[in-house]
Amino acid sequence: MFLTEVRRHNDEELHAWAISLLTDLKNAGDRFTAHYIGYGQWTFSDENLIKNKIIKLKTIISKTGKTIIFCLDFTLADNKKEIIQIMEENKDAELLWIGAEKDPFDHPRINCVFWPADMLLQNKEYRKFDNVEKDPSKQRHWISTSLGIRPHRIYVASLLKGLGLDKTGDLRIKTVSDNDYAPDNETLPLYVKDKFKLTHEINDISNESAKGYEELIQRKWWGSSLFLYSSYDALGKNQNNNAANFARNLIHLYKDKTLEVVNETRHGHDPIFVTEKFLNAVVGLNFIVMNGPAGTVRLLEDLGWNSCRHVINHDYDDIENPIVRCEKAIRLNSKLFDDPNYCNDAWQDNIETLKNNSKWARDHLYNKILKACELQIKTRINNR
Repeated sequence: MFLTEVRRHNDEELHAWAISLLTDLKNAGDRFTAHYIGYGQWTFSDENLIKNKIIKLKTIISKTGKTIIFCLDFTLADNKKEIIQIMEENKDAELLWIGAEKDPFDHPRINCVFWPADMLLQNKEYRKFDNVEKDPSKQRHWISTSLGIRPHRIYVASLLKGLGLDKTGDLRIKTVSDNDYAPDNETLPLYVKDKFKLTHEINDISNESAKGYEELIQRKWWGSSLFLYSSYDALGKNQNNNAANFARNLIHLYKDKTLEVVNETRHGHDPIFVTEKFLNAVVGLNFIVMNGPAGTVRLLEDLGWNSCRHVINHDYDDIENPIVRCEKAIRLNSKLFDDPNYCNDAWQDNIETLKNNSKWARDHLYNKILKACELQIKTRINNR
């Protein structure tokens, strides 16, 4: 059915759904070529990964007719440019991109359908979890976890540190890494320009963030030894054991927490990309402040999540400037971070809403998303 398959561990449900959908399209008389890509950016760019299965974009996008690509991952900017170029070179090509990013392409012959793949993986495993039993801490009631270094995570950690909010929370961040995002610059403006690839936004960096950054880079790791990267690695390399990670590690961190900064994978001016990081916080019954692309909260609300706007100020979600978005996400909710009693009381008042959110994530999200995707795909295939 697929000319190319690059599978993920634990993707059986999603793969079976994709096969069933293509079978329906084929039986209805539609003609197309189809590919299933579990790791978008790596597959396109690194010949040593994904068991040496190399996908050349020029060979998988048909020069004429329809190509359908299921992509469970985000796509690098250079890959997106290459796809646009291929489409421009082949005026009779049509591409239906079923991807984990919201609207990654703006092209008249590329139709995009959104599916938050990381949130849908291991749905059966997440359904097994009962609501987390909590005893909210009166000293450290919030948490921010960031094992993989990314610029927006470093920025928010710097701001939390600079504002002194780490006194009431569990700030977990690495400052050394084997990727290109490690903060090896002396100042936050240099780091933002070098790693975040932002220039004019540098003027929006606050003094508190800059001060916090200087403190942050003095240590390799902020957070206790309870949950280190080695704990995650023990679950299996590239296995996407998100449910096992939740059961073995996160659940112990969440037992006395009521508020979480969800540090998503993407930020900046990137398309919305939602992963298991959000799902874990929802199932963990935490209030959530999102550190991700603009519009993430609004999209999740459209999917059925109650973001508790009557408690949490999500006005930051509409801000396009990535630095200002980081700043506002924390500052608009500083009382929730700074006052354990205030946050914990609000959490207790809204516990039924948070339990309903958990039920939505575990029981309703999967079927609702896939049904909506199926309708969009069939409609767009038939309208071309």
